[in-house]
Amino acid sequence: MSTVFFLFLTQLALGLMLALAFVTERAGDRFFRFSSAAAAFMATGALALLLRRHGWSGAGAPFGDAYSAVMAASLAAVVGMVVYNRAWYFDWQRLQAPALAFTLAAGAAAVVLAAPAAQRVLVVAAALTSILLLGAAAAAMILGHYYLVILDLPISALRKLTVLLVVGLVLRGAVVAFALFGPIHAGLDGARLVASGLWSADGVFVWMRLLFGIAGPFTLVWFIWKTVELRSTQSATGILYVQLFLVLSGELLGTYLRIAAGLPL
Repeated sequence: MSTVFFLFLTQLALGLMLALAFVTERAGDRFFRFSSAAAAFMATGALALLLRRHGWSGAGAPFGDAYSAVMAASLAAVVGMVVYNRAWYFDWQRLQAPALAFTLAAGAAAVVLAAPAAQRVLVVAAALTSILLLGAAAAAMILGHYYLVILDLPISALRKLTVLLVVGLVLRGAVVAFALFGPIHAGLDGARLVASGLWSADGVFVWMRLLFGIAGPFTLVWFIWKTVELRSTQSATGILYVQLFLVLSGELLGTYLRIAAGLPL
């Protein structure tokens, strides 16, 4: 389970950092400091969890020979998050964009290195769309609270994240559909048998992943968009709470199925 939580928390942290690139500076220093600090905390916890179990040597660790490289790239991403956070705290404007770019590059490297060679393209696609979806859902929910304290914050900031959330859901759904119904890929034969037995022990998790992580969030998109268009940010934030819970549940289950059943959902 340490591998599941490492991947899940790392993707959530990277997603939150990615979403910050779509938020206007008028959201305020506190928003960027809080979001980047939360991302750094999650990424550090994920790294510590895996290191505590396997250490730097990687005895019995996941990711095979790439374990040390994944750890190094993840550590680099954490350093980038901390530098980005400090850049906002001390108003080092020239360092903010480079620190964010470095963080995302290191995180992308960790994602690619952690993917098994036999399924690399599909696993990387699943991880990247998961990062996008998690980041949009988390950042939108956090930003909604700042409309209560920053009265002149333009609604375009929340609208951008809502669009990003919709794009993330569509892309995530496409990857999941391809994993379940697309052409057979090397290493997925056994996993597809698990998924086809939807009422088996593991098959129930497939159902839960689809309902909580894909269908549920899609049903809320229209309500979020309408409340944002009406500038009812309090109502939008309330719906975004539910949206974030569903997305977190679905992506955690998807990560579990990737590790336990070899199915990148």
